[in-house]
Amino acid sequence: MKPKYKLLLIITTLFFIIMPRAQAAQVGTVTITGAVPPTCDIVVTPTAGASNIPDISIGATDKQVATVNENCNDPNGYTVTVAGTHSGNHTGLFVDSASSASLPFTISYNGANAPVGGVVTNATVPGFNLNKTVAITYSANNTLASTSGFTYAETLTFTITAK
Repeated sequence: MKPKYKLLLIITTLFFIIMPRAQAAQVGTVTITGAVPPTCDIVVTPTAGASNIPDISIGATDKQVATVNENCNDPNGYTVTVAGTHSGNHTGLFVDSASSASLPFTISYNGANAPVGGVVTNATVPGFNLNKTVAITYSANNTLASTSGFTYAETLTFTITAK
């Protein structure tokens, strides 16, 4: 055998003698990890009679128009905001599509008036299956333009956001 190969054989033999061998163990483990992303959802259910109110000119106080169901698993909580399409803010504004006449209203969420900015829920913890009532209050106004159909309308948009 050539000296070069002899040296290689000696080094290889020493390597296998010195190096510890992998041995089978009686116990083995595996760590499994996972994540849960923040998930928030909101369901708005109109109350019977919320649309097609027969006479808005007579006014109403705390007329329930919807129930909102809040769900959010974020450990830091979540916010819910409300905004009227016509008003563009935390109040509502009935607008007649035929005459452009309008009638403002206030929004209450779970018994409290919607504040400036429209944040109606500012939770610091997760919330699940929480039902909140939505009601509106508007003054009587006998100067509103008469309509042959239900042409006065406003759309309220509720948005839920994880913190």
